[in-house]
Amino acid sequence: MLNLSFKGKRFKIVNKFYIFLAISLAIIIAGAAVIIFKGLNVGIDFSAGATIEVTVNDFSGFNSNEFKDRYENWLKGDRDNDGTTENARQFNVSNTRISSAAGQTTFEFRIGSTVTEDGKVQDLSEIVKDETSEYYNKKLLVAYVDEIKDEIKTDIYSYLKSTYQSEYGEYDDAGMDEVIEINPHTIDNSVMLYTIRTAFIAAAVAIAVMLIYIMFRFTWISGIAAVLALMHDVLVMIACTAFFQIPVNSVFIAAIITIIGYSINATIIIFDKIREYMNTPSFDEASDTDLANEAVTNTLTRSILTTVTTLVVIVLLALFAPATIREFAYPIIFGLLAGAYSSVLLSASIWVKLRKLFKQSGKRPVGRKTKKRAA
Repeated sequence: MLNLSFKGKRFKIVNKFYIFLAISLAIIIAGAAVIIFKGLNVGIDFSAGATIEVTVNDFSGFNSNEFKDRYENWLKGDRDNDGTTENARQFNVSNTRISSAAGQTTFEFRIGSTVTEDGKVQDLSEIVKDETSEYYNKKLLVAYVDEIKDEIKTDIYSYLKSTYQSEYGEYDDAGMDEVIEINPHTIDNSVMLYTIRTAFIAAAVAIAVMLIYIMFRFTWISGIAAVLALMHDVLVMIACTAFFQIPVNSVFIAAIITIIGYSINATIIIFDKIREYMNTPSFDEASDTDLANEAVTNTLTRSILTTVTTLVVIVLLALFAPATIREFAYPIIFGLLAGAYSSVLLSASIWVKLRKLFKQSGKRPVGRKTKKRAA
């Protein structure tokens, strides 16, 4: 049986605060560098544009990479697969994702943000800021993506039948819907801006509510310390998302809000233990550093077991769940690790530093009930 009891031990976590802070800053700065030089893998929720999701029935001999390359070129204008793009509507293609589940392979082709009069999809930065042009571009993007849906489906069906005769040769044209599914998705600029705005509001409200709750339950210094720890968790999540190029979309925002709620729970346990010690006469002579170290040590077992048991479930989801669930699971994993790190190694230390900064070190709650000490 796993024994994680730390009874009789005291870890000097607060004394090594700057080492732990340096590790966190290194991760956050490295993530910022990746974002600056490479960028985030931003989904169409936050960048506008369109995707075409193609799902085909696969089998052991199906070459998904060959299929991906062929239809990336097809969308770019190479309709005859001979290197030419004349007389064909052209789309910029980026960030194609491949996922497999239940005998099917899904390809999500990201095809850009807007469209020009000659039919070429371009990036959001190339949109003309004229209202007429912007409206025209929005209508064109939706119309072109919908129009190309049937065209690409017919071509894919022909390709599968000619390339994989043994698997697809028995199907007639009426059986096309049984082996191929095409789902276009478009997000225009107004929807994008609304999504970004509501995402920021949701995160800000969550953090504000947490701050108010902790200030009333504990002290305003505890509230500030907890919010700083939460900001650390979010920044580490974003940094890790940049490292691994996890899609940043509405699912990612849901993961951030989930971690904000989860992480604050572990931090509250430590602050609750600190408050208990501050009301215990035997700790009257203890410094803030000693109180914080004692609180972290005595809640360490709970923090580790809670994080590990949650991680087991989320890791299994990340390994075996469909692509949409994995997009949620990966940021949750990053957030769980960041939350455990900040709760145990940073939050109590930040509380000590803030108490010192605001000249509250060593002070105990006013009007607390004191117990008679044993002679």
